[in-house]
Amino acid sequence: MTAYLGHGRSPAVLHAEPPLRAVGHSPAFQKILRLVARIAPTDHTLLITGPTGAGKEIVAQLVHQQGSRDADGRFIDINCGAIPEQLVESELFGHTRGAFTGAAAERQGYFEMAAQGTLFLDEIGEFPLSLQAKLLRVLETRTFRPVGGQEQRPFTGRIVAATHRNLEDLVRSGRFREDLYYRLAVFSIDVPGLDQRRDDIPALVHHFAARESTPPRFSAEALERLKAQPWPGNVRELRSLVSRIAVLSDETEISLGILESFLTPSAEQALPSDALIDAVLRLDEPDKMALVERLLIDRALSLNGGSKTAAAAMLGVNRKVVERRLLAREKSRTAVDECMIAGRRMLERGEFRESAATLRRALTLLDGGNEHLPTRKLRFELHRMLAVCYRGIYGWHSPQAQAEHEAALRAGQGVVDSIELNSLMFGIWSVQLMMMQLFSARATAQDMLKLAHTTAHPAIHAEAQFALANTLFWLGDSEEALACLALSKLLDAEPAERHSAQGIDLVALAQTFAGLASFQTGALARAQRMRELLAQRCTDPEASMFDRAIALQGAAWLACLFEDTQALGPMASELAQLARDHEFGFYRGVGEIFCGCHMAALGDPEPGEQRMRVAYAAYFVEQGGALFHSFQAWKRAEALLAAGRAADSAALIEQALEIAQSHHERAYLSELMCVGGLAKQMLGDLDGAEDGLRSALSTAQALGSVPGRIRAATHLAELLYQDGRRRQAVSLLEKSIQDVERVVPYPALTRALQLMEQLKPRDLSVPTVGEVQHGI
Repeated sequence: MTAYLGHGRSPAVLHAEPPLRAVGHSPAFQKILRLVARIAPTDHTLLITGPTGAGKEIVAQLVHQQGSRDADGRFIDINCGAIPEQLVESELFGHTRGAFTGAAAERQGYFEMAAQGTLFLDEIGEFPLSLQAKLLRVLETRTFRPVGGQEQRPFTGRIVAATHRNLEDLVRSGRFREDLYYRLAVFSIDVPGLDQRRDDIPALVHHFAARESTPPRFSAEALERLKAQPWPGNVRELRSLVSRIAVLSDETEISLGILESFLTPSAEQALPSDALIDAVLRLDEPDKMALVERLLIDRALSLNGGSKTAAAAMLGVNRKVVERRLLAREKSRTAVDECMIAGRRMLERGEFRESAATLRRALTLLDGGNEHLPTRKLRFELHRMLAVCYRGIYGWHSPQAQAEHEAALRAGQGVVDSIELNSLMFGIWSVQLMMMQLFSARATAQDMLKLAHTTAHPAIHAEAQFALANTLFWLGDSEEALACLALSKLLDAEPAERHSAQGIDLVALAQTFAGLASFQTGALARAQRMRELLAQRCTDPEASMFDRAIALQGAAWLACLFEDTQALGPMASELAQLARDHEFGFYRGVGEIFCGCHMAALGDPEPGEQRMRVAYAAYFVEQGGALFHSFQAWKRAEALLAAGRAADSAALIEQALEIAQSHHERAYLSELMCVGGLAKQMLGDLDGAEDGLRSALSTAQALGSVPGRIRAATHLAELLYQDGRRRQAVSLLEKSIQDVERVVPYPALTRALQLMEQLKPRDLSVPTVGEVQHGI
């Protein structure tokens, strides 16, 4: 029985058939059956490859039927290439009521329908690049979120994927994510075409014939002829032939003569032209008809020494036809230049979607068959600017941006200068950073520095030093990060200086990380100064919307660290709204997280924690990014503690520490450990709390994190005092804050000083808080 699921538009089929019978005894097919028997009992993903019509779906069904999953589990077959891209997410993940126009009711997606069964993703090579990160997320976490939903739902089925394409080639060309490919290909089975299992053709013919209402019987000569016949459509083509013969033949006994009348005439003569056409169709060019025309004209001109008359005669057209085509090509080149100029202006204004559409039009107009140096340089620049656009729209970790960087690298091989090469390396570094591949990001930044030293170009040097500083901050080395920023000279720039070759306000980013690193090292006055400079850039009327988002991020981040709730609220709201209006996905996520921090600080910890959690899942995790993880986990865990949910806070911290350690991320490691200790204290595990807080303190000291040291020491001193160890508490607290700068307001330092004043005997008292110049 075969039943169709969903709406008529959805190419998904639910199979509930009797057990399949494997047909074939050839060595190639028997090897497939042995692999199926070994792989089926596992729950791992499986990638099935092979030519069209070879029987990949049958192999998938065999794996399903022989598997160890629920015997009543469904087998859901989805053709990824047949679902419109705008519907893929809703079809797979389902949607809630009101998720979009026309969503009148909640609808299950195929992930949920699969339950304990198998979800077969046929033609996975056609899966939209923009959604591949979300599929990867399901494979990694075994959870998914319906469109418009807030909660993650479990996926309990098995995924089997299939494709006739070479996914490794798609990975190299940037059209398929490498991490998704390796996640899908835990096991792989390559199904051979019918030309590799010709000995199975008689058995397959008998099998297909037996399924017809009037089964035809083939003579031995006819079967031998079928074995010799080329089968570009493989088993599917053979099955169609048998069905056609069963219906149209007047005889049930099929002789060689009858068979020949059903075979394609002159098949051998058609093969060369078919092969040529197939080769053209495989070319990576959107308008293949226009490409063929260009190639024909260029080749004819080349063979005839540039003579248009002779080329036209060779092509069998009038000379004016060739002239018109060449003139149209020149006009197209002019249109490309105009699109490129307009796209660059939009990019500088932060109009990323409009710029991307214009640059895409320029690529479409560009002569795809022309590999001359000017065309290759132009193609390189278009792909590079598109990468910047997609970074702005989807975040620096987006697969779209990564694909454009890789396309630019291919186009620019041997034709780009050092500045352009540095732009590509900066893009690669940004993707590595967003995915928290910190060692790889550091290596790329160091390669950028080598290029800078070779060229002695100040802009390349500034970008390389910034990239290294940013990476070092997340690795927990704030002192070195500050040294790199000093060498970059970005902090010495004039207020009006803004754009780098990347089309972004690199000065504002440098000020942000100078402020963050200064804060971590205890240089609070300098951190406050960076915060003020960023606040000024937020109101600069000359700044683009994207540059304003960069500055708002830095100013809000520092306001959050300084616990300046009054300043944080408006900036976080403005950042979230601006990013929402202009579709800056990454910065919208950052803004929503800061809004959640503000809500928690105002006494709404649970709604604040939920807002942070949803924002991070939607704008970071589902896009394949991992940046900002430790910060949001720290703030969420604090909010859970404030809401009295100590167990949830402890679980979140445990998970966050594992992720931070796997990424070698140490920027907020001591803060995470400190909240973990407080959660244990709230749960009544005082020994565990003390151990956790001591670990947080020693980690902060090792990393040179002054705020982390203050927090851990304050909470540990309170714990020691409650345990009757007053002198130990006073000594610990005094050592931890004695060298801290006290010239700007910092509530955590104020709390530490107040606690020390309360704990010390009156004859040993230090100056009161009001007498200390920390600005409170």
